[in-house]
Amino acid sequence: MPPGSDTRVFSKRELIEVLANLIGEDTVIAGVGSPLRMDDRAGLVFCDKLLAKGFKCIKCEYGLENCINEIRESGAVRLVVVDAVLYEGAEPGEIVVASGDALAEKYSLATTHTLPVKTVLRILGETGVREVYVVGIAPKQLGYGLEVSDKVAESVEKLVEAFTSVLAGKQGRSSGERGDDA
Repeated sequence: MPPGSDTRVFSKRELIEVLANLIGEDTVIAGVGSPLRMDDRAGLVFCDKLLAKGFKCIKCEYGLENCINEIRESGAVRLVVVDAVLYEGAEPGEIVVASGDALAEKYSLATTHTLPVKTVLRILGETGVREVYVVGIAPKQLGYGLEVSDKVAESVEKLVEAFTSVLAGKQGRSSGERGDDA
């Protein structure tokens, strides 16, 4: 996916294909959101579910800028962020995959950020992260509350299944390449 590009994803198969191209050994995954703003919890719920399946995910409450040290310490050069994303014409639960550049130009993260997205991207670049991609879910409701809408919850499940499929496949190939399964 070239810088400044984005892809709306509709099927699980398409999602797996896109993620397989984004996720490598040098990638860290982060779930971003506000735990008190309904569908803005999507990234956090995603991260909790991925962690429960034994995969790594950095949980960033209230904004990506709150996890910069953890991201830096991971040594990753590529970051994949899951968050609620606002964009024109989106149906609740719709999933989009965007580069950091496209995010800064065309989309808004639903999370209440203290720093502008471009500033966070610049700081991440200074820590060694060279590529940032956002897997965004269009929210239905952003009021105060602890419940995620049904459409967004379905999309979170679809993302967890797709990420799990890609991550498990990459781990299997890595161990197979080393001959661990002999």
